[in-house]
Amino acid sequence: MDRNEIRANLTRHLTYLSVTLGDRSICRPGNLKAAEDYISQNFTAMGYAPRRQGYRYMDEEVGNIIAGDENPGGYHILGAHYDTVAGTPGADDNASGVAVLLEVARLVRRLSPPRPWTFIAFTLEEPPASFTPAMGSKVYAQQARRQNARILGMLCLESVGYYSQTPNSQSLPLPLKLLGYPTTGNFIGLVSDWRSRPLMDQLAAAIRGACRLPAVTLSVPFPGHILPEVRLSDHSSFWDEGYPAVMLTDTAFMRNPNYHEPGDVMDHLDLPAMTELTLGLVNFIEQQGR
Repeated sequence: MDRNEIRANLTRHLTYLSVTLGDRSICRPGNLKAAEDYISQNFTAMGYAPRRQGYRYMDEEVGNIIAGDENPGGYHILGAHYDTVAGTPGADDNASGVAVLLEVARLVRRLSPPRPWTFIAFTLEEPPASFTPAMGSKVYAQQARRQNARILGMLCLESVGYYSQTPNSQSLPLPLKLLGYPTTGNFIGLVSDWRSRPLMDQLAAAIRGACRLPAVTLSVPFPGHILPEVRLSDHSSFWDEGYPAVMLTDTAFMRNPNYHEPGDVMDHLDLPAMTELTLGLVNFIEQQGR
């Protein structure tokens, strides 16, 4: 696959979401809807038939955008939230995740994955909706559970664009320091609960086998009680419904000084690293279930 083409597409998505639109919070409903429309239009241009899972929040109509095959026999999900905290352009959090989501969806459209995949752009991951019933991923996961959907695994792209080669650029909770986790922020973190560890291990192997981006794994037995930070994105909505899920992250505020700030701009992102992550995910999708 052409790394230059992948990088160009990632740049295009990042530019529209974080520069042209910027703040995509519920406080800027016009921008939030424009981001939603952009994602839907891109899915359509790839040959998908996206559907909108709409609902109301704070007197605004919001929605998740879903593309791919929600096969009753079982399917995987790759997801990312497209909203931001108010007042930030959200390049890393989370235009980076949406850009990778869209580019992976484009690339695997040419392939025949052994099992069905669905690509979801979630709304309202950020405050004030975080961890309320209005969080987009909770709306989806709870409905999936009510309908007995067979979700084989969910991968959550949460802030995947910020990397550093500087020593001590990676902060860590004390338990992870004691366990010898790296203190240079040049890796993609993969985080699971214990039930999701097999999915995480398969993902880590696929990333390491297809790209140049280091992958570091963490499996937590009781997320929420041990290292509550590991719950801070859409994957936790799926954990709560009993589905296996893994978060992919650059660790956000543990590495990126621009987290939830106006300085979260695309100039600070590492496009080559995001390109490598895209290749690793395509490899995982291509081989999953074979």
